[in-house]
Amino acid sequence: MQIQRTPVLIFAQSGRFLAQSATQAGYTTWVADCFGDSDCLSVVDRWQALPSFQQLTRQTILMVLSKLTRGEHCSLICGSGIEYCYPMLFPLPDNIQLIGNTLDTLLTIKTPALFFNLLTRLGLDYPSTLFETPNDGLNWLKKTASGTGGGHIEYIKTNINQHDTNAYYQHFITGDSGSCLFLADGCNAQLLSINQQYSASNTQHPFLLGRIQSQWRLSTTHQDYLHEVINKLTASTSLVGLNSLDFIITKQNQLLILEINPRPSASAELIENSATLFQQHIQASLGQLPSPNQTLKPQKVSIFYHYATKDYCVPAKMIWPSECNDIPNKGITIKKNQPICTSKVDINQHYSAITLHRLIEQKILEQLTSTT
Repeated sequence: MQIQRTPVLIFAQSGRFLAQSATQAGYTTWVADCFGDSDCLSVVDRWQALPSFQQLTRQTILMVLSKLTRGEHCSLICGSGIEYCYPMLFPLPDNIQLIGNTLDTLLTIKTPALFFNLLTRLGLDYPSTLFETPNDGLNWLKKTASGTGGGHIEYIKTNINQHDTNAYYQHFITGDSGSCLFLADGCNAQLLSINQQYSASNTQHPFLLGRIQSQWRLSTTHQDYLHEVINKLTASTSLVGLNSLDFIITKQNQLLILEINPRPSASAELIENSATLFQQHIQASLGQLPSPNQTLKPQKVSIFYHYATKDYCVPAKMIWPSECNDIPNKGITIKKNQPICTSKVDINQHYSAITLHRLIEQKILEQLTSTT
């Protein structure tokens, strides 16, 4: 009962969905994020701005936490972007209790050499991976463990000899990308949803996340393998709470593991009851998975990320379509390739999800003011 009375502090690049979920679950909610979107600010009790996560320092983090909590006790839940800064976040001030994965778990999951060596020991499949620049003439991708949303992934030329200590390299695989959302209690895992992922088509980043859709009905063989993967990784790394696993299914129908996101991911918004899911995240982080008959189901929905194709300003009289979330405040300037907002639509038999998203985007772009 004590955890119910403790305010929840959300630390993320974008805290909107977690803030809405926490508020709906009955928590007093404080948020530190980079955007301060209007639909986030409308539900929180306190908010503090974070700089770009690439610019964060330990001193900045402590200053933000101090201003936000005012020394009061709270529970910390980390969302998107924790990959950039978790070494600087710990140790936490005494008044802040972590709900989620520990520093040791994060280090194992987000240190490429440790993670892929673990996959090898567990007999789990993944693309060919190197920690030095490849020079074999094959197609390779350069990735960073601190990246999120696919924006950090790029093609590389194999004739270069430079070494990037923050990067690792994976053989480029052609196939269908997906993710699975799961709850973990440190020993066991419970699969919640399997989702298909699509890259954005109108940005300079070829692998930037553009859309997530559920439910993706995979073969029984692939579903059983995902259950095996998340349970083995949970038992080996003590994962807790909500997490997601990214994977790709090759043209040869082999499922390969790409990475673990050791935090609530964007796919959590595809689940039917966000308030209950938020509470289950807390309970699982404390070692208690829901009973099978309480497992939440994914909706048949699609989430689309709208990116700016040029510089825009949000006008004062902007009318956002009802399907939109992560809504920027009036007067905000949105630079080319930055996210404008997201939209969420039900999947139905009459219109494709992408058609509905494009109609929403047209309504948005007709109102935004171009500044270029």
